[in-house]
Amino acid sequence: MKTLTKLFPATAIAGLLATTAHAGSLHNTKWQTVDEKTGEKKAVIAMTESGGVVSGKIYSVANPAHAKAVCTPCKGALKNKPVIGLPILSGLKANGNNEWTDGKLVDPETGKTYSGKVNLSSDGQTLKLRGYVGSPVFGRTQVWKRVN
Repeated sequence: MKTLTKLFPATAIAGLLATTAHAGSLHNTKWQTVDEKTGEKKAVIAMTESGGVVSGKIYSVANPAHAKAVCTPCKGALKNKPVIGLPILSGLKANGNNEWTDGKLVDPETGKTYSGKVNLSSDGQTLKLRGYVGSPVFGRTQVWKRVN
């Protein structure tokens, strides 16, 4: 089996999200992630929302050869789990402004966990995911596109 490090670039904080007709919600949405350096599509993240709390799992990967990869660098319950279905985003709470905060993001390439927040664009077509350690100032942002 391929390891997860073959799926995502080292610079990427994996994590990713999905679609709905209502721009202010992440309920049952899917989001396309992209390699920040090459622009190549990497994975689709399926997001769910329940009681104002958002979570996300890897729904699919762009490269079929990586479909059976496992998360070898992950820790705890996620260690050696299949990439497809891997819960990489959890605990994001809605604050009422198309923003969800106080979440946790797992980078399946490194196995590290980060604090995170998400901002949904006003048209509901792009999502900004910020992963950080300590303060949001010390992190990076990825932009994901809605999968229709």
